[in-house]
Amino acid sequence: MARRFFACLLFAAVILGAFCATAAADETDSWYEYSEAMAGSGATWSFPDVDVGEWFYDDVMALASSGVIGGFPDGTFRPGGTVTTGQALKMVLLAVGYAEPAPVASHWARGYLDLALEEGILQRGEITDLDVSISRQLLATVAARAMQAERTSERYSFSDAQNDDVQALADCGIIGGYTDGTFRPNNSLTRAELSAIVHRILTHRQLSGAEADPNQIELRTTETGVEFIKAREGFTATAYWDYSQYSIGYGTRCEKNEYPGGITTEQADVLLRLKLQQIEATLDAFLEQNGVELNDAQYDALVSFTYNVGATWMNPSYRLSSLLAEGDYTDNELACAVGIWCHVTIDGKAVIHNSLINRRMLELKLFLYGDYTGKDSPDFCYLIHMTDKGSVEVDVAMYEKGSFYDPLFDASCDGDVFVGWATEYGDVITPDTVVTENLTVYALWQSENPDMVAPVYDGGDEGWRGGWYDGEDGGND
Repeated sequence: MARRFFACLLFAAVILGAFCATAAADETDSWYEYSEAMAGSGATWSFPDVDVGEWFYDDVMALASSGVIGGFPDGTFRPGGTVTTGQALKMVLLAVGYAEPAPVASHWARGYLDLALEEGILQRGEITDLDVSISRQLLATVAARAMQAERTSERYSFSDAQNDDVQALADCGIIGGYTDGTFRPNNSLTRAELSAIVHRILTHRQLSGAEADPNQIELRTTETGVEFIKAREGFTATAYWDYSQYSIGYGTRCEKNEYPGGITTEQADVLLRLKLQQIEATLDAFLEQNGVELNDAQYDALVSFTYNVGATWMNPSYRLSSLLAEGDYTDNELACAVGIWCHVTIDGKAVIHNSLINRRMLELKLFLYGDYTGKDSPDFCYLIHMTDKGSVEVDVAMYEKGSFYDPLFDASCDGDVFVGWATEYGDVITPDTVVTENLTVYALWQSENPDMVAPVYDGGDEGWRGGWYDGEDGGND
């Protein structure tokens, strides 16, 4: 991560090396000028008005350290200060990769405007005054056209900006909105906002130039399997906290600041495939060691499962690992072994997550029935186990709808005897109960239910028996 980060800074310094001071620039307003003295000096910048934890902190510090921007004579950066059209035009064009144009006597930024007009980035009349504050909408228009960015999403991200240029920048992670879902296109652009956009453009270029060719990443996972994973993960252009790690793109693990400018769907696809390549190496070793052969759908299902939960399940101490190694299991045994992997950690505690329950069920359908859609195969139901004392053998299990609750798990408590499970309505669940719906069941204990006996397997036609006994008519099984 550090290597990539500093490479980005070096790249910024090289690309924006043309940010020399212009004769027309006021020395008190040259924060946007490239500083030869600071570029590559290794000096540590500190602005009293740019605090750690501010959303723009990393962007400003990265550009300041590479000499792209500086502060004012009093040492401040003034992140909330507005940016002129000329300043923004210069920084965006150079960040995208255009060479510095020849100066024009009429205005220090006129050369940049002429360049934008010549390249078709702007039409005559779109900018008439280089010294007025630039709006967020106009900046988005300049940046999107200069980058030749196109929108990739079907919907607009912001409630007040139904604009393709704005959406194109949002899709590639260059811009973001406010917490209320707005973009506020008519607002003036601030120094903090421009710094973030310039830094993200630079990083976007660096990533685009270095990304691998997805066609050269060899996978056993089928293309349908890759799309299956993408559909489960969804796409996020910028890093986010995913319960136990920072993730980006299609759920690929990253460092918090590893991709400060975000990534595109194409880059996320590469990151995903590179990660799947690593997963396949681990999975292939497990399969070879245990002599397990899988068809394509089964392989894709385990790759998706491992991508989501990690490779810990391959440890022989886990039930799924031993079942696959033995090769002799029922659909429900496999479902229960897969179903336990649906937790997230919140405040240090493992919590069952509904979306992970749904994902496990889809992966089961893929593994058992080759169903990538999740629509054309039998449904599964979950059984959540609760107890007010002691502990449960597993807290969640999964079963094919229409089958029986077999295997059925236990609970335990020192000084008491576990005698079965019941719903909140008192319906007892035994191994010969038919699975019809998702249920939460509660442990029953001998001390609290003296007339209840635990289910016992008699074998033969009798099978399992057990249930509530009222002492009069023998109860019901």
